[in-house]
Amino acid sequence: MNPEFRRLMIVEFQGHRLIAMPTVLAVVFGLGYYLNDYRWDTSTGFMATLGYFALVFIWGTRQAAESVIQEINTKTWPPQRMSSMSAWGLAWAKLAGSTAFTWAGGIVCLAVYGASNAEWWDGPRIATSVALYLGAGVLAQTVCFQASLAAIQRRREFGRVHVVAYQFLGLVFALPPLYIGLSVTGGAGLLDLIIWYDYYLALPQFMLIFMGLFIVWGLAGAWALMRVELQEPLGPWLWLTFVIFTMAFFGGMRSVPIGPDTPVALMDFPSIPTMVLSIGIVMIYVIGLMETKNRFRLRQWDALIHQRQWRSFSRFAPRSLLSLPVVAAATVIAASAFADYTAARAHDLHIVFAAALLFTTRDLGFIYWICLGRTDGRGEAMAAVMLALVYIAVPGVLFQISAHVHPAISYLTAFFAPATELPSWWNIAAPASECLFIGMAIRLRWKSAIAAPVAASASQR
Repeated sequence: MNPEFRRLMIVEFQGHRLIAMPTVLAVVFGLGYYLNDYRWDTSTGFMATLGYFALVFIWGTRQAAESVIQEINTKTWPPQRMSSMSAWGLAWAKLAGSTAFTWAGGIVCLAVYGASNAEWWDGPRIATSVALYLGAGVLAQTVCFQASLAAIQRRREFGRVHVVAYQFLGLVFALPPLYIGLSVTGGAGLLDLIIWYDYYLALPQFMLIFMGLFIVWGLAGAWALMRVELQEPLGPWLWLTFVIFTMAFFGGMRSVPIGPDTPVALMDFPSIPTMVLSIGIVMIYVIGLMETKNRFRLRQWDALIHQRQWRSFSRFAPRSLLSLPVVAAATVIAASAFADYTAARAHDLHIVFAAALLFTTRDLGFIYWICLGRTDGRGEAMAAVMLALVYIAVPGVLFQISAHVHPAISYLTAFFAPATELPSWWNIAAPASECLFIGMAIRLRWKSAIAAPVAASASQR
């Protein structure tokens, strides 16, 4: 047995816990069974659902987020990093071992949940609902664990606020597909279907596929981040493959039901090329805000560039920078293969696509410009807030000014968002000039950052 998993099992399944968990569950469910005239019904099912949420989604996600952070806070992580365990062995042992006890109670809750609905639901519906709960729980804990591993690449001090933030992130990923899948279990109508490329899938079935695939990717990401933490070489190919997969997966979503009481049965998604580009840009922003930007790593990258060691270059190159050409190429391929947008606006959309990629390049450069100005390589939060304010406030202000002062001022909106009513060349020239300007600013700050001394804490990460 994996030694770390065995250690965590011993720690988690302690004597008082082995008594407390069965006792509490037996009293709660026994009381519910007694108050409902010795029947399993919707009341006990609701109690089981609450118990599952408390154990798996609240306690379990916290355990997953704290599994490595707790080791860092108690100074027991360095010896584990120097052990002979592989990155994969350490990753799955930490995730599974730290949450094993919460799953022991969660499985009992799901059993009561199934028994409570057996009188009204058929076997396939119960199995689907239980599978959705299981998948959502695993996905939430995997995302929390992965988020905490990504965070320890950037800092070595953590508080309760950080753990709560990682829990929230896990719930954001897991609860929407759980809710959507459960909302139509047992149905068989048009409103229970989703169109993915040219396939019609039942919504619960699609959500199970979604959760299963992204659980696998979450585990792969945890393995990759553990390799980085153990200072083992890791190229960018896993991340770039994930970007391509995500664009292909979400790009195929054509429509989803928006509710049985609405006059419109299906909500259409944008065209496949638009979806591919949008998802790709989101992925660039995510990795651009999350990846490490300490000066020690930048020095390594700068040295590899000057030494023309291109094979090692990809290992240290920012993943966000490498993602840009991948997203651009995927958008071009999607636009060529799926011409499913109006032909009359094809040219305009091509300009919008190009402008969107230029805006993404500019924003990525701005994030790095902010972070290069700090010795610790941080500053992403401030950059994100500033960009959000620019995108939200400035275009609206310029529109109002152009409407009341002079129409020519509307040309300035092309510096902040594509404007199809303006000439096509201007929609490209405006963000391109911004990219050039931010590139010059980064060049100046890059030189000062490379020449500046590196903090000891940064060189250790």
